[in-house]
Amino acid sequence: MYFSSAPARVCLYGEHQDYLELKVIPAAINLRLDISSTININKQINVNSLDLNLETTISTRIEKLKTINLDFQAFLESGILAIKRKFPSVEIPGITAEVQSDIPIASGLSSSAALLVCWIKHLDGILKLNQSKEEIAELAYDAEHNLLQIPCGRMDQYSSSFGSIISMICTEPPILRTIQKPNFELVVVDSQTPKLTSHVHGKKVQEIRNAVKQFEDEAKSSLKDVSLERVERIKDRISSHNYKIMKGVISIQKDTEKAEKELMRNNPNLVYLGELLTSQQKSLREHIGVSLPILDKIVELSIEKGALGGKLTGAGLGGSVVLLTNDGNLNLKRFIQDELNLPAWTVKVDKGVFFEEK
Repeated sequence: MYFSSAPARVCLYGEHQDYLELKVIPAAINLRLDISSTININKQINVNSLDLNLETTISTRIEKLKTINLDFQAFLESGILAIKRKFPSVEIPGITAEVQSDIPIASGLSSSAALLVCWIKHLDGILKLNQSKEEIAELAYDAEHNLLQIPCGRMDQYSSSFGSIISMICTEPPILRTIQKPNFELVVVDSQTPKLTSHVHGKKVQEIRNAVKQFEDEAKSSLKDVSLERVERIKDRISSHNYKIMKGVISIQKDTEKAEKELMRNNPNLVYLGELLTSQQKSLREHIGVSLPILDKIVELSIEKGALGGKLTGAGLGGSVVLLTNDGNLNLKRFIQDELNLPAWTVKVDKGVFFEEK
């Protein structure tokens, strides 16, 4: 029997920065997706999702996506095709597999990246391809971004593959730095409002890219070298809408730099880290425009109940909130579950994807 497991992730700092090739700080968490399998002689891949109550069959000789829907089968197919694109001579064996996941779907916790990273690592282990964590992440990115044509960045795949907390400059190739976990606790709250990744990353990402392009054209400067003062100086030469977006992008960028600097200290100031989280939530709400009243309410009421700070995690317009607390979060979690009637998890920073042969 073969077994693989990959974690969900929260984006602590740097939402909507990865596809702009800027810095993000995600944390892999101990909500995980697992795949177990055995080899069969049918020359087919039979996969049963226990959570979706769904079974699907894929030919081992698949050469292109068989469905245009971004469903469970399409993600499995894209993972196989990504491996075949890199290893044209590889022969995929018949597999009978089960998928079980603790990660709520469409919740901003990267369930799709966890599925692809886990699936590709699973096939890599069976085929003994010995791909590195970076190579697994790149194969998963190829599957999601290029084959499924979802306009994502690389943060989700790298976070699920590497695990822990990482600082990642999302260039090609990315520049990674591992961050030692500080002495904080994280609470994840599912708003029960499913996010529409295709909508957010279609319309909203293009909107942000257009704002950045207009700014760079007018400022004759790269986004990586910009400041809020520079934006103020040219505000009359860009649209008011793009000016608002640029204030959000740069505020999040600067907060992320501050957070990384604080996280690298021996005893980081948790109150300050919480304030930076909440500052990013304000930017996402007022400037980027991807928050919702329910997300704002979770953050606001949780801070009143003792959370040090919080923000939405994921693309926004639904999904989850991540809250930073000290070790006394039992009452906070009970409040969220009882008073807001929403699912909440106290999560730990966790390791990345792994594969075992049993």
